[in-house]
Amino acid sequence: MRKRLSIGLVIITLLVFTGFFGRLANAEKSVKTLLIGYVPLISQLPLVVSYDNDKLNYLNVKVRLVKFRSFTSLEAALRVGAIDIADLPLPVVFNMAGDGINIRIIGQCHLGGSVFEGVGFSGLSDLKAKIIGVPGLRSNENLELIRILSQEKLRYGLDYKTIKVPFNTILQNLQAGRINAMYFPEPYGSMAENNHLVMLMDNQEKDLSGRLTTVLTVRAELLQEQYRGAMEEWVRSLTEACSFIEDDIKNLSAQQTAIIQEPYFGFKRDVISSSLVKRRGKIHFSYAMPEKKLLRLYLQQVADAKTVLQKIDIDTLISFDFSGKQGESSPQ
Repeated sequence: MRKRLSIGLVIITLLVFTGFFGRLANAEKSVKTLLIGYVPLISQLPLVVSYDNDKLNYLNVKVRLVKFRSFTSLEAALRVGAIDIADLPLPVVFNMAGDGINIRIIGQCHLGGSVFEGVGFSGLSDLKAKIIGVPGLRSNENLELIRILSQEKLRYGLDYKTIKVPFNTILQNLQAGRINAMYFPEPYGSMAENNHLVMLMDNQEKDLSGRLTTVLTVRAELLQEQYRGAMEEWVRSLTEACSFIEDDIKNLSAQQTAIIQEPYFGFKRDVISSSLVKRRGKIHFSYAMPEKKLLRLYLQQVADAKTVLQKIDIDTLISFDFSGKQGESSPQ
């Protein structure tokens, strides 16, 4: 009798443990890892704030951040599948889509954030025969310069020239006089001003600030059903991070955000907090789907600049957001 009881207890124990560990195994399988690339720029703060605030609270997703020094290397990593998600300039995304890379736009988490500054002059009309540093020839900044300077009757490549300058050499290029102006994402404008290398160009508010954006771009396979729980949780975290940054700017002079970025970006806290409080480049943070009409406007600019020659279907490229709504709004 005791022997039968012992055998029965063993069987029950095995069944309990099998069920318990089976549930653990299934739970483990449901957790998806997302590899998210970022470049140390103020506009990409939501990526690191989201991770730092929620990395211990995720249930359906495991996030790994991968740091890159340029948009070129960030783009290359997404192209080959070394990362799953990146916040990239629109011209770069259009170029990837034109090359047949299977990607989708799932939103944006900021508007603005780039500042135009010159060495020894302050007006757009003074840019004739000048060399302007930009993050890349396929950057938002370069496209915006071409657009706005054409209104000043300045011809791209003839009356002025833009050159790609790596982020980590912008100050050296200014000091050496290799460029006469810069149009760069923050905090590089603030850093150049703090070093007394440049001054803010006129008409920033009217002409050049607040329109520029990067978009959250993912490998298309992340929109499959098995990734939905992970993606929804991450997007919620990203949305909350945008609100966190905005609240921090308004209530605590961005001090918390400046502390959070330090191990990821490496910038001095006072530079970050000052740039955010001053809303340099009219930057604002909010998760939203980008307006299709804005995407089509940029696509036309890219086509006019002959940066992308292939036809791009905006309706295919842009994806639904993870709250289940089609997006036609952008951050205010």
